[in-house]
Amino acid sequence: MNHRVIWVILIALLLPCTVFGQRALSVDSSFREQAIRYAHARYVRSTADQARLYNGAEYVGHLPTIKGYPYLDSLWRTGSVTYDGITYQNIRLLYDLVDDVVVVPHIDSVYRMQLQNIKVSRFSIADHQFVRIVRDTAHNIGLRTGFYDQLYDGRSKVLARRVKTIRTELVQNAVKEEYLSENSFFIGKNGLFYPVKTKRSVLNLFADQKKTLRKYLRENRIKFAKNREAAIVKLTQQYDAATRSL
Repeated sequence: MNHRVIWVILIALLLPCTVFGQRALSVDSSFREQAIRYAHARYVRSTADQARLYNGAEYVGHLPTIKGYPYLDSLWRTGSVTYDGITYQNIRLLYDLVDDVVVVPHIDSVYRMQLQNIKVSRFSIADHQFVRIVRDTAHNIGLRTGFYDQLYDGRSKVLARRVKTIRTELVQNAVKEEYLSENSFFIGKNGLFYPVKTKRSVLNLFADQKKTLRKYLRENRIKFAKNREAAIVKLTQQYDAATRSL
């Protein structure tokens, strides 16, 4: 039960102590009954909504012996998730980059629940906004079904696909495993998405403004190789600005 519902019930219960007279008590009694019915209805709706969120499979996770962590962040973070058409705010989340699943703590136990990917349309965590994209060969060129970090959402788009894999090697007759991170970037232009990796690939995609964008990089001393993610976003934003009137 949330704080608002609790306050409604408390107000309904305490009002008779401050109201005098038979008529006032009668009015207050009616108000209290309405408030309790309202609070109960809110609680039932809230419980039903939460039941929809916490009805996934138990999340097993990965071996604790693997070096590093499989998540976007090593700690639980408070965020939001739109699940089965309902947006839940202030939810503790983990995002497993190995299995590409969103994890929440179960409301009634110490277990962790794995949300059903097909029901998650978007979620936010640690200043990242993730959207689920379903592969469509006609429009999402280069994109496979999964969660993508929405880095820029203008006329053009920039998405990042964040993945972790487990590297296994044998060292002195002992198996050692660690998580490796990999980020892939995609630019959406005219409704189609294209994978980009190098400065050349970005400039070729924005060929009609290549000279302007080269000058922008030079004048702002942006080193593409030093921070590829930031450079891709800035070039895309600058391209949108340069072509705004076209």
